[in-house]
Amino acid sequence: MMLRCAALRDGRCTLATALPRCALRRASTEAETKVDAEATIPSPPTITLGMRSASGAPRLPQSRKNKKQKAAQQAFVSLTAGELRSHQGESWTRPHKFGNMIMTPAQQYAQFQKMRWQSRDVGSKVVRHFHPSELITNPTAAEDLTLELLMASQTHMGHNTSLWNPANSRYIYGVRQGIHIISLETTAAHLRRAARVVEDVLYRGGIVLFVGTRLGHMEIVVKAAEMASAYYLFTKWTPGAITNRDIILKTHPIKVVDHRDKEIPGFGSFVTTTRPLMPSLVVCLNPLENFTLLYECSIRNIPTIGVIDTNVNPSWVTYTIPCNDDSLRAMAVVGGVLGMAGAKGTKRRLEDAEKGDVTWKTSPELCRHMNSDIAEAKKKQKEVMKMMQDDVEDLNEEEMRLLLGGKKKTEVPNEVGEEAVLDLLGQANTVDAAAALATAATGGELPTRPVVDDVGQGDDRGSVEGGSKPSSDT
Repeated sequence: MMLRCAALRDGRCTLATALPRCALRRASTEAETKVDAEATIPSPPTITLGMRSASGAPRLPQSRKNKKQKAAQQAFVSLTAGELRSHQGESWTRPHKFGNMIMTPAQQYAQFQKMRWQSRDVGSKVVRHFHPSELITNPTAAEDLTLELLMASQTHMGHNTSLWNPANSRYIYGVRQGIHIISLETTAAHLRRAARVVEDVLYRGGIVLFVGTRLGHMEIVVKAAEMASAYYLFTKWTPGAITNRDIILKTHPIKVVDHRDKEIPGFGSFVTTTRPLMPSLVVCLNPLENFTLLYECSIRNIPTIGVIDTNVNPSWVTYTIPCNDDSLRAMAVVGGVLGMAGAKGTKRRLEDAEKGDVTWKTSPELCRHMNSDIAEAKKKQKEVMKMMQDDVEDLNEEEMRLLLGGKKKTEVPNEVGEEAVLDLLGQANTVDAAAALATAATGGELPTRPVVDDVGQGDDRGSVEGGSKPSSDT
């Protein structure tokens, strides 16, 4: 009786035990499809449950979908990355089935080339293939901006309706499949307005800063800044670089340039003592990550241009550009349009500078520095001329007569002006040069010249080096 009931008593508990995790994981994963034996397809590497991590814990296999998402996030961070990256992975190496045929990627490309060669005279012809990097290398100007380009660049795609900011309702066209759609007409109008602002700021000699700190923004902001002769930032913003710039930017050098953007030497004392510069305009491609920068700009009354998605507060920036800030193609279009506008403004300013028309004003700090240097130079000149005049006034009438060139004058002036002293010094140098030429021509020694002829040199040395006054003996 006991043996007969053992199966019923213990079997119920055994069957009720939960399956192990490895069995559930294997049952829930996708099963591999079988292919024909004729096709030589390399089998993917299998994941063994015996693998362990460095910490000793068993390593759980990662699903294929998560692997693809992670690879896409790490790889597509730049529009030009596809041109430099070699295609790897099973999708680019293993054969694929097309109808009843199994072809490798090389065979597919060969068939594509063959079909294109056979259909070259049909009449339809593909002019070019799309290259994402062309939005950076060959950007679009503001006057060439079209709604088709904005839609192809995904500038109209907003965020989920539950994440929207009600202040952006004026920029939203509608809702489709749970996301907000941004009006393309509004985006084009605001982008053209921002382009005019950038062009005019650079035409007036302002400093424009392009900021983009997300993955893939580096080449966009660098190219836009290079075209516009502006500045760029693609790393994390240092808090206080504007409000506390005297401490944070004190080691960053500056230079003084003319209206042709050429550096002017001689301002070493000014560039080492003046305050660091602030931008005249800031263009931000991702305002969500740069709220500190925009807040500092608002404190210092610096105008800003920002790309505003449906989940961003439009009051953070001065000039809004309603656009999808998660698309690199959209950011490339925005950066290219603003960069071309900046290049146009810089070109106009340099053309006017060649004609002598300066479109900007010198900063008040530099004007005060130049005025102080001029005043100090005049003061030193007056001191030197006063010392020279005092030495001349100490001469007697005979010395003054000889100093004036031996001319007979009834009265000897009591005071000698600065122009007269400079004229006398020039005459003394002329006499010395003539005497030296005569000595070289005759090959002999000339009689001793009156010491009065050396008054110019002795006066110079006496005033500068503290030399004694020459005697009046001939």
